[in-house]
Amino acid sequence: MTLALPPRGPAPLSPVLPVVGVVALLALPVAPGGEGGAGPADALSALVVVFCAVRLLRARRRPLTPVAALLLGLPVAGLALAALHAVAPGAGLTGLGRYLQVFVLVPAAVLLLVRGRADFRLLAWALVALAGWQGAVGVHQYLTRTGASYRGEEIRAVGTFGPADVMGMATVVSLGLVCAVGLALGRPAVRERVLAACCALALLAPLAVSFSRGAWIATAVAVTVQLLLAGPRRALGVGAAVVAAGVVLVG
Repeated sequence: MTLALPPRGPAPLSPVLPVVGVVALLALPVAPGGEGGAGPADALSALVVVFCAVRLLRARRRPLTPVAALLLGLPVAGLALAALHAVAPGAGLTGLGRYLQVFVLVPAAVLLLVRGRADFRLLAWALVALAGWQGAVGVHQYLTRTGASYRGEEIRAVGTFGPADVMGMATVVSLGLVCAVGLALGRPAVRERVLAACCALALLAPLAVSFSRGAWIATAVAVTVQLLLAGPRRALGVGAAVVAAGVVLVG
């Protein structure tokens, strides 16, 4: 006589899905005349922080290691000191809340919600997808001359962030490119690595037409560090390929 195994229930949803929702909302265009005010992504990110706090209270476990708590707590002291010395107290408090959200609360929530490599890959692919969308809009702006002004021409790619935030698309594309390189250097299936490498190559075009030298330098440094951490032999191989492609393009 054999005993039948109980049917498996549905797989639990990843707790990082709310963070993916925040990334998806960043693809929405900025309202005309908007200059960095709070939007749907900001509201959802606040809910993500609350969701993370509720999960921690239910699990009753230590949220962060001492080192992580120290690293996330250091900006709090600097931001509080800056708010105390603000010319306008109201603006200082508003800025304190905004910077705490961006540099402390949301990063801490993301760190606590990512449970393993599967969650990390899901979030990384979400950033790659956002970078691809913003980059496609940016390249279209460059080709049709409908972007932000650069040396007297409306050719600067800014994505859906608008001319008021010329660094928005460049930052998103840089992050997406770094994530794509990380996925390509990781240990998933070969098909996923090839797709990630193709995405990284495709994101070079919108990064170039963002005309942001700071984004170029930061991305180059981050990718170089990734390659060195992946192994000297792989770094030399990729470096040789990049130099060869650069010679061909310059020629």
